[in-house]
Amino acid sequence: MLAVAAAAITFGSTLAMPDVAVAAAEGGVVCGTYETNSKITRSEVLARSRTWISARVPYSQSDCFGNKYGAYRTDCSGFVSMAWGLRISYTTHILEQVAHRIDWEDLRPGDALNDRENHVALFIGWADAAKTRPIVREQAGPDGSRPVQRVWSASTARRYVPLRYNNILEAGSGGSTGSETPVTDKLVVSAGPQISNTGQQQLEIFARATDGTIVTNFHKTSRWNGWQQLGPELFAGEPVALMNPQTKIVEVFARGTDDRIYRRVDGKWLALGDTAVAGEPTLFWNDKTNAVEVLARGADGLLLRFTDRWAPVGDRKIEGDPAVADKDVYARSADGKLVKWDGSTWADQGDKKIVSDPSVAVDQVFVRTESGSVEQYGTGVWKSLGGKGIGAPSAVFNSTTGSIDVVQLGEGGIVEHSRATDGGWTPWAKLGTTKVSEAPTAMYHAQTKTVEVFARTDDGKLIRRFYKEKAGWSQWAKLSDKTVS
Repeated sequence: MLAVAAAAITFGSTLAMPDVAVAAAEGGVVCGTYETNSKITRSEVLARSRTWISARVPYSQSDCFGNKYGAYRTDCSGFVSMAWGLRISYTTHILEQVAHRIDWEDLRPGDALNDRENHVALFIGWADAAKTRPIVREQAGPDGSRPVQRVWSASTARRYVPLRYNNILEAGSGGSTGSETPVTDKLVVSAGPQISNTGQQQLEIFARATDGTIVTNFHKTSRWNGWQQLGPELFAGEPVALMNPQTKIVEVFARGTDDRIYRRVDGKWLALGDTAVAGEPTLFWNDKTNAVEVLARGADGLLLRFTDRWAPVGDRKIEGDPAVADKDVYARSADGKLVKWDGSTWADQGDKKIVSDPSVAVDQVFVRTESGSVEQYGTGVWKSLGGKGIGAPSAVFNSTTGSIDVVQLGEGGIVEHSRATDGGWTPWAKLGTTKVSEAPTAMYHAQTKTVEVFARTDDGKLIRRFYKEKAGWSQWAKLSDKTVS
């Protein structure tokens, strides 16, 4: 980390001074200094900002924080400077040297809201159709506070000036493009059998029934609608689903009895080519191609990726199913290590022996080790959450609180929970006394702002428990008497 001490500089008009000098005079430290202000896409801005939320960087006007994106001052304008890829840690006074004012109606994810005398925040999207209450991501004081994503009131928002970074790369400008959905970062495109469907404002469930068919159920307002069969076809694997952020349509995939991957399209199951796979599909949204892409472990152990056909991803053999964090793919290698594919090569992420598939929340990866403990990995650092369980942990980012929640199947078949707080990870706590048959899964439901946990009882009934801020945990409840495998 390159830190530059502040200098006592006397000045009149801040806009007339070199940016490094002004930043040093006003902000205390400049931290990293780089050659140029980056040209950057909106999706890259959002990805960079998420790293400080996941790292829980404490607020300070006199400290620096460094990661793969460089070292920046840990206050509000340092946070925006990092997200935009600026050459130094700018201050609110001089951000307009690298940005220009825009109309409120033109705000897009990755723009900023700036009060030159007080504060600046990154704009994420709108919380209301009238576009009066912005969703922002901000590094706000007092000292020690963590960066958060929250909704501002209309009265708060109107005290700020909308700004657009001069070097932002818009869709069709020659750079890679990001999602242009009104609210791009509600984490509604996470793969899994449970989907927060913002298009229909409901929670959707997908499962494989004991007869091998795929069934679905949804929860809207106060009750579940009931199970419905998605065709008579039989499947060997669990369904996974992802909401296409452009079409607002939930896309469902599953591995058939012939080991081919099938996609549900217009009421029919269609095979993705003739390639047989050994693992379950992993889905992710590709901002560059604006399409849902599919990963699956091949019969020979190599990871395969489907765009218009199946093709191998490198030459490293893996076990189980991978997970996607932003643009990186994480998997368990054949020799029991966490490995990452960065788009060009596979690389070991340390020498820890792991025994589970990875689970991803924001850009943090969670796995289980040989001792049974859960381990967190991010930006080259391993941290133990302790505990003793079996199967893969399931991690989810709660965008209401800005925290990460992890659930696992603990000893005795009881679901356990831990949460990242200002003081570190909470001890593992049992969620009731109901015994379950396999590791639970967790997700964040955008409409109700709840962390949703799903598991199966020993007799094959799907059960659900949820957490809502201030209200706490609900009790376990069956979705119905239908038995799922």
